[in-house]
Amino acid sequence: MYDNVKMVHFEPTQMCQASCPMCDRNKNGGEVNQYLKDESMTIEGFKAAFSPEFIAGLDTFFFCGNHGDPIFAPDMLEHAKYVREHNPKINMFVTTNGGARKPEWWEELAKVVTFVNFSVDGLHDTNHFYRQGVKWENVETNIEAFTSAGGYAKWTFLVFNYNEHQVEDARKYSKLLGVQDFIVKKSGRYINTANLKKKDDHQAVFRGKDAIRLSPPQDPKYRNKAIDNDYDKIVEKYGSMDSFIDVAQIKPKCVLKKEIYVSAEGLVFPCCWLAGQVYKWWRPIENSQEYKVIQSTGGFEKINVHFTPLQEILKGDFFATVKNSWDIHGISQGRLKTCGTKCNVGFDPFEAQWK
Repeated sequence: MYDNVKMVHFEPTQMCQASCPMCDRNKNGGEVNQYLKDESMTIEGFKAAFSPEFIAGLDTFFFCGNHGDPIFAPDMLEHAKYVREHNPKINMFVTTNGGARKPEWWEELAKVVTFVNFSVDGLHDTNHFYRQGVKWENVETNIEAFTSAGGYAKWTFLVFNYNEHQVEDARKYSKLLGVQDFIVKKSGRYINTANLKKKDDHQAVFRGKDAIRLSPPQDPKYRNKAIDNDYDKIVEKYGSMDSFIDVAQIKPKCVLKKEIYVSAEGLVFPCCWLAGQVYKWWRPIENSQEYKVIQSTGGFEKINVHFTPLQEILKGDFFATVKNSWDIHGISQGRLKTCGTKCNVGFDPFEAQWK
């Protein structure tokens, strides 16, 4: 299954200045997740983890953030240069809030990556409602520095009820900053992670005077169609979303994309969703299915590139157990709930975010 990896989804750091209420880095926008250690992978650790031969065989390298923002990794630019050196034609991109680093750093990054996806959810008066801690003036300056240096920029706008009136204004403004692509994102996170029930809004702990509830937009064209249209049909047919997840066909995105995920600590998973389940702040780590599978297949060192070679991890018991779980019916019987939720055939609010 993992003999021919073509895409790496890499989180270089757990650090971030933002307190986005839907991010597992913090508790609904409040205090930081107690399980995170603000780890960052050094350039030395990165080179040891990813050999030149492995990098040369990839099609895509994606700097992302399960818990952190890639630009906060002290060595991120060096990571990117190493990847480009050993694979000059690779598609390499970064997703970031764009609110940190000096313009000179962004000018240098523009020479290395294929594009940067800036997550900006509003304009000067609204972006901070969700991207708490991100300074608007930094975002503007950094986007312009990146594009002026020849960088290809995308702007992804996550739509809520408080910013939906600004979508077209933001689209126009993005052009003034040199942004090439403007993407409207229809959040798929209005499903409770624990019980898989729909929710009307998201609890948020706001640190400033502009406290508001995070509610989905009213305009149908900005709403997630999987949640609005598919969810109720599935519950009506199966009785509950849990019952559907028990038996739904799993079509793993990681296999289709030939992708793996590597965390700032060096932990290797088939995808970021499985990795993210380990560090949910609202439950003990040992209560997650993923933790139990890791422990039953040798422990964390067996899936950590700082202790175990990458190819050995990919051929090891953890990845085999995850793969075997896809054919099991029933979470109680060993099917991984995360795989059933994120990669089932029939209900995909993640993909619906872009449609």
